[in-house]
Amino acid sequence: MPTTTEWIYLGLLFLLLFLIVGIAEKIRSALGWSPEVTRKFVHISTGIVIFFTPFIFRTNIPLIVLAGIFTLVNAWSLKAEKFKGMHETKRTSYGTIFYPVSVIIMALLFWNHYPAILQIGILILAFSDAFAAIVGENLKHPHKFNVTRDSKSVEGSLTFAVTTFLIVALGLTYLSRTPLPAGMIIWIAFLTAVITTFSETLSWAGSDNITAPLTGTFVLHLSLAHPGMLTQFSVGTGLAALVVLISYRANFLDIGGAMAVFLLGTLIFGVGGWIWAVPILIFFFSSSILSKLWPSRKAESNLLFEKSSRRDWAQVLANGGMAGISMILWYIRPTPIWYIIYLGSLAAVTADTWATEIGVLSKRLPRLITTFKKVIPGTSGGVSVIGLFGALLGSLFIAVPGIAIAPAFLENPLRAVILVTFAGLGASLVDSFFGATLQAQFRCLVCHKMTEKRFHCRDTKTLFEHGKKWINNDVVNSFCALSGFVFTGLFVFWLR
Repeated sequence: MPTTTEWIYLGLLFLLLFLIVGIAEKIRSALGWSPEVTRKFVHISTGIVIFFTPFIFRTNIPLIVLAGIFTLVNAWSLKAEKFKGMHETKRTSYGTIFYPVSVIIMALLFWNHYPAILQIGILILAFSDAFAAIVGENLKHPHKFNVTRDSKSVEGSLTFAVTTFLIVALGLTYLSRTPLPAGMIIWIAFLTAVITTFSETLSWAGSDNITAPLTGTFVLHLSLAHPGMLTQFSVGTGLAALVVLISYRANFLDIGGAMAVFLLGTLIFGVGGWIWAVPILIFFFSSSILSKLWPSRKAESNLLFEKSSRRDWAQVLANGGMAGISMILWYIRPTPIWYIIYLGSLAAVTADTWATEIGVLSKRLPRLITTFKKVIPGTSGGVSVIGLFGALLGSLFIAVPGIAIAPAFLENPLRAVILVTFAGLGASLVDSFFGATLQAQFRCLVCHKMTEKRFHCRDTKTLFEHGKKWINNDVVNSFCALSGFVFTGLFVFWLR
């Protein structure tokens, strides 16, 4: 536990941070400075203060307590519209809440064994985002682009990358307990900068205060704690970039989808190697190719679907997010169970995708899974015999090769194939059920058809009919992937 002296230092740090917030508020109200400027002042000043905490305290408890208090204070002040010099922005942002939460996570993960990673992560949190915002918001004609809900700029993203590169390079040079070769430092800094910048670009509402530092510290931990994996991780990053290039040129992905595939592919290819890479590549390319087949049969159904066959970032994360989480859990605690669960989540989304793409070949109208009434093709929750057969094939298409390439990984390969296959098939039925009951459905006021789209014929706004407005197809696909994850895990533990 911290000593009395350390608790006193904690109180002084608490007062210092409140003084920084007070100065920002005074500058904003007295001098008329933009809240965006004073917000960055708080952002950077707080990071500098937190950077020195490993030199002040013996344990992470004071920092966790301090960050926990400011999480609550920031949440209250944001809701009560206090301390506008720290909170007020031109867009909706919860960054001031995510900031201390990020500090807590990094303090828990890295304080004891890798304080240099903690300090570098804090500097990325404090400086990279702030400098990117300052550059992007003060240029007269920045090159703006939208990937998620928030607008970004090319110049701001480049600033973020360069700042992160310099922070990591200098941090590894002067903070690392073990001296590293200059070439290795430069390469790790480059990888961290690229991957962290993509992560920041895909964030919105201030979530980059969590995603950017945690992505950066993950790359640093892998590089320092498992230096033997750095070559594999580098090759995996290159393979992910190649897959993105091919897929983007083939029109399988939009720009946001390309960024998400790059991050997900880097994680899975770089950490898991070729055994983990093969199943997700099978899912991605088979589903993408199927989405381009039989366009005439799909023409009417596509008018009802919210998304096109060109995947965006939300579709990529909805389908592959649980696979990525499985990979992270395996990184934390390597065990074959996580690989089987990984296959289960992929089998689920493959089964769902194949059911949709093959189901259009049915000559009979599908039936709603909840009432068995006939519905038009493309209706959420509609199932058909051919569609169910497609789901079974899709699940097998992941289970068989996924188990075949990892026989030494598993005690009973045949049983693993069976449980992964049926977990995927069952999860696809969960997807259909949620699609019929919870997914938002709208009625076109022109053609009077039910659709997932908020705008339909001639961009006419549709009328909400039933479901939950916030639950779209991406959310339902996330439920599907989660179901495959959970079903496979339950089967594994039940059969042990």
